[in-house]
Amino acid sequence: MMEMLEAERRVVESNALIEYQRRLIEELTYEGHDITSAQIVFDSLLVSLSLHVQDRHRLRAMLNVKAA
Repeated sequence: MMEMLEAERRVVESNALIEYQRRLIEELTYEGHDITSAQIVFDSLLVSLSLHVQDRHRLRAMLNVKAA
């Protein structure tokens, strides 16, 4: 159960970081700055989120099997 809570926390945290990075990219773009590095970070955060969501799905499936 603790693993599931941790997986949920990671998904929520990743979403918050993605939103922050998205806003940063918008601001940098508006100000005319190069966003290459910021975009790389954003893309990496999306990959991390995908992995966290996969882990959460795996844990949910394990919990459902145990409950059955």
